Amino acid sequence: MQTKTIGLLGGIGWASTAEYYRIINELIVACEGDGHSARIVLHSMDQHDFTSRAGDPQAIVPFLAAQVARLKEGGADFFLFCANGAHRFVPALLPLIDLPFLSIVDATAARVQASGLRKVGLLGVRQTMAGSFYHERLAALGIETLTPSAAEQDEVHDIIYRELVHNRITDASRRRFVDIIGRLAREGAGGCILGCTEIPLLVGQADVAIPVFDTTRIHCEAAVALALDKHR
Repeated sequence: MQTKTIGLLGGIGWASTAEYYRIINELIVACEGDGHSARIVLHSMDQHDFTSRAGDPQAIVPFLAAQVARLKEGGADFFLFCANGAHRFVPALLPLIDLPFLSIVDATAARVQASGLRKVGLLGVRQTMAGSFYHERLAALGIETLTPSAAEQDEVHDIIYRELVHNRITDASRRRFVDIIGRLAREGAGGCILGCTEIPLLVGQADVAIPVFDTTRIHCEAAVALALDKHR
């Protein structure tokens, strides 16, 4: 039985936010049976409102705190960012809010740890690949993180923002992501974190030889487990 209402802070971008809604509902039905659906409070931001403030900590953190407050007012018992890159603002945000937060980074790191892998690749927006929040969390578990070259990071970032956040899927971009994952595997990555919630729209396990960690689905599974009081 779902005892907690899930809060989703989405819109960055809308395509993966839609996936959160779909996956969570499918998981609830799988657990609770037909005739059920998920209790969700969804607040979807205008992506421009987020990206126009993201370079200014004095602007973005209070803005995000105000969005979280709207989720709480709507009845959410905890909340998720429907994104990976926004996690970089979490340390500054948490002291300003009064709603439990379910981290996509923690959920993914736990899944990687459970796999037994000790070296994984990481794809995402530039701020995720070049940032520290995944690297540090995985390193604390004894897991090394490999990222694409600087030029490849620019290419991945551009495809995400030019195509994937708008739900534009092309075979050419899929091939390029598969090539980059293959190179990370040749460098020793035993698996790859799809560290942008739009990437699973483009690339999945069937496309590559090494295990991939779909952060969107992992996060949704963690949210449903918490909502059903099965969170570990």
